[in-house]
Amino acid sequence: MKNILFICTEGFDTPGPSNHLISSLIEDMLEGGFKVTLIQSRRTKINDDLPETLKNKEHLSVNIVDRKIIEKNSFILRYLEEASYAFRCFKIWKKTKDIDAVFVQSCPTVIFSIILLKFFLKKPTLYSVQDMWPGSAVNSGVLSNKFIASIFYKIQKIAYKNSDLLTVISEDMKTKVVEQGVPKEKIYPIVNWFDDRTVHEVSFEENRFVKKNNLSKDKFYVQYAGTMGYVFDYKMVLNVAELLKEYKDIQFQMIGQGSQKDAFMKEKEKRGLDNIIFYPLEPQEMVSDVYSTCSICLIPLKKGIIGNSVPSKAGLLMACNRTIVNSVDKDSDYYRMFNENEIGISASNDSPKEVADGILDLYHNKEKRERMAKNGQEFGKQYYSRSVNTQKFIKLYKKMVRVEGEK
Repeated sequence: MKNILFICTEGFDTPGPSNHLISSLIEDMLEGGFKVTLIQSRRTKINDDLPETLKNKEHLSVNIVDRKIIEKNSFILRYLEEASYAFRCFKIWKKTKDIDAVFVQSCPTVIFSIILLKFFLKKPTLYSVQDMWPGSAVNSGVLSNKFIASIFYKIQKIAYKNSDLLTVISEDMKTKVVEQGVPKEKIYPIVNWFDDRTVHEVSFEENRFVKKNNLSKDKFYVQYAGTMGYVFDYKMVLNVAELLKEYKDIQFQMIGQGSQKDAFMKEKEKRGLDNIIFYPLEPQEMVSDVYSTCSICLIPLKKGIIGNSVPSKAGLLMACNRTIVNSVDKDSDYYRMFNENEIGISASNDSPKEVADGILDLYHNKEKRERMAKNGQEFGKQYYSRSVNTQKFIKLYKKMVRVEGEK
């Protein structure tokens, strides 16, 4: 039985957008005949160290590294702490004798793990690129120093070069990685999936989020649920909400936390937009209820983000039979995918009016909204489901360990 080492950026104790991906991938790899050695951090202790689906699993061994919580605006301290985490993981995995291949999760300091693995473990390594560093930071305005950015780009190229395979979460991201000099045959697009075992549409009458917040069925809910960070274009939401403020039955639901939430809330109050309502982050088990609440979902992305990062909520919304309106770069594959397959509406992130018009089109045309939602649900099963995408990883690892065994 082949043993796959998983080096994760964060632990399951800390809520994050990748938790459900990692847990389902590990579960399916165990069911697929692999052993898994997991190394993860413990930082916030908000959740258990393992989700229920992984507790007491045979052939799963778990190693925990306790870490400090450092504020996001302390970039240097965070970077040094993350680098330290890579070396602390190294002390654990170098003592493990039966590792056959490795899964490394992306983060700004991934170079340290990849180089250590290259020279000390010498087993095939798959680098799972979820968020391109430093591209996403540059395009979102977080990293504005061109000289420092150029250094990080060069470091990232070393990480790409020393990985055996790379997985990316969109065709747009594959294009970006190819631009960094990585051979196409080394890159495998595998989208972030929804768990088709658990995620489904929940009726308004049975919806726990609806009951918890005493929501009215007479409203048209335009929802964003997720991280309100630097890639989230809250100014687009404000501008669109301002254009639609005369429609008293259209309400913008903003659900979640993030570094930009405070600025978002202050600007909303300054503009006097009472059609935007904020809600706190909900736990993972509420995903189906939250996404089933909305009439449509709005995914507003800043310009230049889509090739460096991709919204993982798209598949979840499709599974919940909801139509998506995207605010995104017009020249992206993601933009075209929605419009060409009629699974939602993509509008330019240069034009709040175009986004508002897309929302009004679905507001006035229930039949179109329901048709697009149904198209998206079928598209999601074939493209975004767990059943399809974890198997792609399993096939890659079977190929990796077979090639390694023949050497």
